[in-house]
Amino acid sequence: MANNDYSLSFILENGMSRGQSVRLSESLDEIIKRHNYPNEIGLVLSQAALLTVLLSAGVKYDGIFTLQIQGEGAVKALVVSLTTDGKIRGYVHYEDADLAKVRFDENGHASLSNLFGKGQMSFTTEKSGQTYQGIIALEGDTLTDCVLDYFEKSEQIGTQIKIEAIPANTEHGWAAGGILIQKMPFDKKMAELLSQKEQDDIWETDVVLLNSVKKEELTDLNLTMEKLLYRLYSMNDLHYFMPSELKFGCQCSQSRVINMLKGFTESDLDGMIKDGKIDITCQFCGEKYEIAPEQIKGAQ
Repeated sequence: MANNDYSLSFILENGMSRGQSVRLSESLDEIIKRHNYPNEIGLVLSQAALLTVLLSAGVKYDGIFTLQIQGEGAVKALVVSLTTDGKIRGYVHYEDADLAKVRFDENGHASLSNLFGKGQMSFTTEKSGQTYQGIIALEGDTLTDCVLDYFEKSEQIGTQIKIEAIPANTEHGWAAGGILIQKMPFDKKMAELLSQKEQDDIWETDVVLLNSVKKEELTDLNLTMEKLLYRLYSMNDLHYFMPSELKFGCQCSQSRVINMLKGFTESDLDGMIKDGKIDITCQFCGEKYEIAPEQIKGAQ
């Protein structure tokens, strides 16, 4: 497809494994450009955005899927949200002085402990008016390590993930790609054809093939995810579905801002008023709102 931002679901081995792939470019350009993030911050934000798309595909939700990281290091907060209609947004709150002390490798990466210090990752979903949240400890070297540990210990689902991102250059904007595969539960019908060990061996083969993917392949905007998946799994009964388009989009609006302000006490609101109005800037897109106090009272 012409658009470089999309997700693509697929199945392998007659449904014994399921997968999700994602490619991001223009949406990352828009997010990072709006905040003028340095490449080091752009890389960790790109990784979080890829994981947001990959994880959201395995969850039924209405509205918004949000991945959030709270830390005590140079990066205090990172948030990426994705709507059911494919609008993605994100922001990172960090301290320049603390970021200057972080040890990055030659590719611009740093360990989670160096970036976030102590902290946790969470994902939140909405379904039928209910909010659900999962908590993931920041105990690995990378965000992928943390997610894999979560699936192993909490969900007990065989999972493998490969994600990569590269900054913009003179030839292209930001480019990021990722693939997630998961082993489906042992099926009674499949048990009639294959033993548990044979199914385990097939899963291990799927994992080995995914681990063979190169950074250049995941970030090559001229190599579609369909072609990459075919390159990997053409001999593994690969079937993929229609891609879902992704694009930058923010859910902020004046009415949402007013509703948010309604949650503050009158004394708190009085402290926000300057020159007869309250100025609010959206952390995600940078949109500025001027709210008059009477607008808040009128909405209550």
